[in-house]
Amino acid sequence: MTTGERQNKRWWLRWLLVAAAAALPLAVAVPFVYMQAGLLARHDARGAAEVVMRQADAIFAEADRLAAEMAPQAGKSCAEADSTLHDAAFQPYFRAIVLVRHRVLYCSSITDAFTLPLAQLLPDSAVPPGRSFHFVPGTPMVPDRPAVMAVRLDAAGDGVIVTVDGRYLRDLLDAVGGSGRYRIGIESLDGRQGLAGRRAGVPPPGASSVREVVSTIYPFRVRSLADAALLAEYRKRLAGSYAPFVVLLALLLGYLCHHFLKYRFSLVAAIRRGMRRGEFEVHYQPVIDLRDGSCAGAEALMRWFRPGLGAVRPDLFFAVAESSGLAIPLTRHLFKLVGRDLRRCPMGPLFRVGLNITASHLVEPGIVDDVARLRKVVGSGAADFVLEITEREPLPPIEQVYRNMGVLSASGVKLAIDDFGTGHSSLAYLERFPVDYLKIDRGFVAAIGTDAVNASVLEMIIGLAARLGVELTAEGVETHGQRDYLAAQGVHYAQGFLYARPMPIEALRAWVDELRGGPMPAEP
Repeated sequence: MTTGERQNKRWWLRWLLVAAAAALPLAVAVPFVYMQAGLLARHDARGAAEVVMRQADAIFAEADRLAAEMAPQAGKSCAEADSTLHDAAFQPYFRAIVLVRHRVLYCSSITDAFTLPLAQLLPDSAVPPGRSFHFVPGTPMVPDRPAVMAVRLDAAGDGVIVTVDGRYLRDLLDAVGGSGRYRIGIESLDGRQGLAGRRAGVPPPGASSVREVVSTIYPFRVRSLADAALLAEYRKRLAGSYAPFVVLLALLLGYLCHHFLKYRFSLVAAIRRGMRRGEFEVHYQPVIDLRDGSCAGAEALMRWFRPGLGAVRPDLFFAVAESSGLAIPLTRHLFKLVGRDLRRCPMGPLFRVGLNITASHLVEPGIVDDVARLRKVVGSGAADFVLEITEREPLPPIEQVYRNMGVLSASGVKLAIDDFGTGHSSLAYLERFPVDYLKIDRGFVAAIGTDAVNASVLEMIIGLAARLGVELTAEGVETHGQRDYLAAQGVHYAQGFLYARPMPIEALRAWVDELRGGPMPAEP
């Protein structure tokens, strides 16, 4: 792929990510609006059901009261009860008042004496003694208009029936339901009998968003369901309310993503330029042998100093390098700089210099040539090398890895797993791959002397290395207490600010010479 093609690919990728970031608020807002509209519709449907419930309770209470007042007329002749029935029937809501004797209707407020078995009037209902309510599609005098019957019977089957005209309840349902805004109905608790408004009807069986309110006084319930048109109205209203915020957030996220990617891609280009322009340096942190206090080697650490900007944090530019395919070129540049330093300032054949490499670099056949080229540049006797495999990506157990490790080990290069226990490494690593050292992460060292979980993990790592015969190097040692604990536990090497900070090669050489001729540096 040519340079132009790479730049074009990066350009399209950048704008694709910017578009995705800008679309994220919309992707979140759409389901949120749908969910919020559903919640509002269900809340309003319940409110509508509660309004109907209060009004229906009031109507049923009037019917129940009138039935209780008329109950003493049961058993009297129609002539005796006629005036009382006619006076009571002129109250609102009621169609008729009927007297019952031995479960037979015999006198009505709107007709003369007649005979009609109660079972014929309410054929599907078992009318128990006491108070009960029944929804009917019609009555003998008005068969095409529904009604609700409030029935009071004693044990002998004598009593009274107050008929509530269904027109009042239907008017109530239509008024609350609006022009099809809700599908709302009143029904018995078993759902077998009920009454619906004229416009929208009752909620269908099994509808998931139906709100239900049950009367605490009478045996009926109100079921209400917001219509699809009302849901659409809520969605439109909410979408209009949230649209300015969604647009602003989309623009903000798009801008931030563009800014971040511009910086990231510019940082990738800056790393490439930095390698060409010599902006990278290598600093070396001494590694101390805890058995005799001597300096056994140093870890080579890449440092980037940008003109006019100063030092760039290693964790920042290493992360960018790894994600952009620059990890291996950056490692080769590290080898080049180390070779230049050691050629100018050799440290001796027993001095081990640790070089960080990624798992992807160890997989490549070129790693052997890269190391051989470095050793050729520095010449014999300048230093020994330890390749420290970082744990940010797993090391695949493929043949090329075993072959590379075998060739490197045979040539005298040592292998170490860096920051053991914090990334992808595990006991399987030690069983599969021939490593010489394990480097203990500074997080475990910092837990020494505490009750933290990391302290227990440190003990496990030390015990594991002892059983496998692998030497240990502790990173981040900052106190005499940590050093003494590690030495007592059989850890072989240590590095950290207790001994020295990373330094250029000339300063390292002077530091090592001073150490060999004088006491250990004091704790900072």
